[in-house]
Amino acid sequence: MYVSRLVPPRNYQYYHEVMDLEPKALPFKWRIIGGSEVDITNVPYTVMYGLYCGGSLIAPNWVLTAAHCKDKEKFVLAGSSRRSQTIRYKICAHFIHPKWGDETNMHPQDFDYQLVLLEKPVPVTPSSRPIAIGNLDEITPGAVVSVSGWGYTRVKERHMQDLIRRVFVPIMSYEECSSLPNRNYQTISPRMFCAGFLNGTKDSCQGDSGGPAVHNGKLIGSVSFGVGCAQKDQPGVYASVPAVRDWIRSVTALPL
Repeated sequence: MYVSRLVPPRNYQYYHEVMDLEPKALPFKWRIIGGSEVDITNVPYTVMYGLYCGGSLIAPNWVLTAAHCKDKEKFVLAGSSRRSQTIRYKICAHFIHPKWGDETNMHPQDFDYQLVLLEKPVPVTPSSRPIAIGNLDEITPGAVVSVSGWGYTRVKERHMQDLIRRVFVPIMSYEECSSLPNRNYQTISPRMFCAGFLNGTKDSCQGDSGGPAVHNGKLIGSVSFGVGCAQKDQPGVYASVPAVRDWIRSVTALPL
């Protein structure tokens, strides 16, 4: 299924065009796991896909989330810091990356991308605003990404948070990540990157899957998987969003 319609010129501003960007050298005061509660106006692109996954608003009627969150959900939640006060927006179509689940992929979680088309657009307000997609050259070792969502704050906590949280974690080099002892890291693909601290303490967790990883106010990653949460030598793994810009453009017809 493909969208075949003309898309009018963008008449709204992206997050990075209206908000002050995080400073390049961040003090790691924000401790998601090890994170802090934050107002939705600081992360207005963050939404929930169904009740147990996250997502990123990339246009008023388009959300990017994870393929592993599956295509059975009927709605997206947006517009409030409190999950219990968000507004539901009905989904009319799902688009999972065609290479997701391909047995020839380098890693079982490779191509972990899903696009969701909404029946009605999310109003662009300080509490719900689309985010632009960054560039591949922004995914560099040491660059700091902010990750936001309503997911667990402890492993196997078994309930989502009502207030949204955000954590800042640094990107690791491909060589450092792929050399970690757990075999889940040893075959990560060029469409993946790791971010976190080798001593654990800060990480995304269950319920954050599909949520945004942001650098300089632009979307560069989507929460894909982790081995536990905030464990030693087990950083979070993110799907690189700029790596599939052409696919996103082909499905949505957005002027990315």
